[in-house]
Amino acid sequence: MIRQIRTIAAALAALALAGCCCGRSTSSLDLEDTSSFTGAVRVAADFAGREVARPSVPHTSHAVEIEVSGAKGSDNQTLGAGQQPVVFGGETFLAPQTVHADFDFRLAYIGYRYRHVFERSGLGLEALVGPGYAQLGLTVAGPSRRASDRLRDGGLVVGLGAMLRFWGASSVNFRATGFGSGNDDGVTSASRYDLYFAQALGRNAGLRAGYSWWNIRSRREDDFGSSTLSPIRVRMSGPALGLELMF
Repeated sequence: MIRQIRTIAAALAALALAGCCCGRSTSSLDLEDTSSFTGAVRVAADFAGREVARPSVPHTSHAVEIEVSGAKGSDNQTLGAGQQPVVFGGETFLAPQTVHADFDFRLAYIGYRYRHVFERSGLGLEALVGPGYAQLGLTVAGPSRRASDRLRDGGLVVGLGAMLRFWGASSVNFRATGFGSGNDDGVTSASRYDLYFAQALGRNAGLRAGYSWWNIRSRREDDFGSSTLSPIRVRMSGPALGLELMF
């Protein structure tokens, strides 16, 4: 009986030691810039739906949509005494110190978009799905070390949006866009939320201006939930401006 108790105790101790060895030994890079600027160019071509004289005015349609968007920013992160180090780009940033990070993010996709506009009320709903490509560039610098890396991944983009059309050629829009790659070493996921005012300019062009929020993650984990690299989270928000071409 005593031997069995010793065996169980030894097994529990081994499991506890394994948990300590396999857990995180690094601090996250958690960065945020609330004054970033988002720029975007979007092209949409209807292939079915309601015939309209001005494709630039929101209307019910099935369309192919292509967009390239991006934002950049910077932030400082302080590693307090006793905190785990940040490991990034082949360099180790030991605590205590403050590191400075510059980052930029790009998201491109081509997708199928369905949009339905209720003509009497001007309310519209839309959904989007298609392949996408994400790229996160990041440079981290401390008093004695500097490291840079660029994460690139393909994945799936999905989006949901709503709009309210008024004054004929104007509308207020909200869209949530998500990207996922399934790659824990690259850009694991990204999301963007846009709230903007859109104005049709002629028959085939439009301009939108508003505010965007980004949230980008790289988990940096293996199949057992551990890694020697620091997980990355980048958040950006600020004014946004976009150009749209519609056919």
